[in-house]
Amino acid sequence: MKKKYILFVFVVIASVIFTGCFNFVNINLNNQTTSNQTQNTTTNIDQSVSMPKSTNSIYQIPQSVPENATPTEIVNAYIDCVVTVFVVNFNDVELSFGSGICVYSGGYILTNNHVVESVLSNPTYELRVCTNGESSSYYAEVLWTDKNLDIAIIQCQNGDIPYVEISDRLIESSNPLQLLEPVIAIGTPLDYSLQNSCTYGYISGLNRYTTSDGDVYEQLIQHTASISNGNSGGPLFDMYGNLIGLNTLGSIDGNDIYFAVPVYAAQVILDKVVKLNEKEPRQTFNLPQLGITLCDKIMCLVYEQPYIDKDGVCVMSVTVGGNSYSKLQVGDIITNIDIGSLNYSIICRNDLIYALMLAENSESIIINFQRNNKSQSVKITLI
Repeated sequence: MKKKYILFVFVVIASVIFTGCFNFVNINLNNQTTSNQTQNTTTNIDQSVSMPKSTNSIYQIPQSVPENATPTEIVNAYIDCVVTVFVVNFNDVELSFGSGICVYSGGYILTNNHVVESVLSNPTYELRVCTNGESSSYYAEVLWTDKNLDIAIIQCQNGDIPYVEISDRLIESSNPLQLLEPVIAIGTPLDYSLQNSCTYGYISGLNRYTTSDGDVYEQLIQHTASISNGNSGGPLFDMYGNLIGLNTLGSIDGNDIYFAVPVYAAQVILDKVVKLNEKEPRQTFNLPQLGITLCDKIMCLVYEQPYIDKDGVCVMSVTVGGNSYSKLQVGDIITNIDIGSLNYSIICRNDLIYALMLAENSESIIINFQRNNKSQSVKITLI
């Protein structure tokens, strides 16, 4: 079983979008991501691949639960929406697996980026999905993914999976998460024979940050519902039956310290991904780009670098000939951006990611930044 540990080393961040966090608490933990590397497990998934089913799902409306539902009622309503996601090589040998949750009619599934990223880097690997109660698997395609947010949207060729709606309760919710709220985690820990294991716990922290394998994860939901390797990408539900997060990390140094990434980004972008896929099947969705790399105060704290110690994000590099070339410079600190008539404060990395999700390719936006402690603005067309 492969575990991922904190690495306090500075890396050149090659993402287009990097910013900090809202009110993050520094928790010095050794963590493991919860996708499972199966070389040391005994998985019993049948590697035969079923013929694709119609993507016109029989489930045209999402699963739901009654008001004041019990934890058992929530699990019974949603357990068939939870899937096992795994990667095989060209010999059909399983390399790793995680979990996922169907969130849209037609087999659209949320999982973690780190569950599927090996498929993106190796064309001989294939992504498969196994639904509850079935031993055979279905092909799946990655439609969108973001390493910084650790979220991916994939589509399974079985279009008849029941699904749940995404419910942000951390970023822009009118009913934000509260400490000690009960939560439920569902997923496939350790081995396929444990598919759709359910655990119960409480929210123990909000807006956390931590690192794994040198990657910084921000705006995490900390909870006590037990998860293990293989739970990565599986859902975290509240007691209203809302899908509020995807389980992604667990501490190996402490008891009952687990983390989920918020689902806000997927809620914002899902319709765009589905619309593009219906127009151009299997086409990867790409966010608008600024042509820069960035660093925020949390990353600088983690990597012990002195670039920025306040809200906003610092420009680390500008792509020569890109849309920000000659407009932004290394050392500029972006504080907010205007998209149409709306202004978005940029406090952290994820703020910028979320704001750009609301923009369109070829749209012109206003970047407000500080250079040598003086406020400036520039118009940049997204690509």
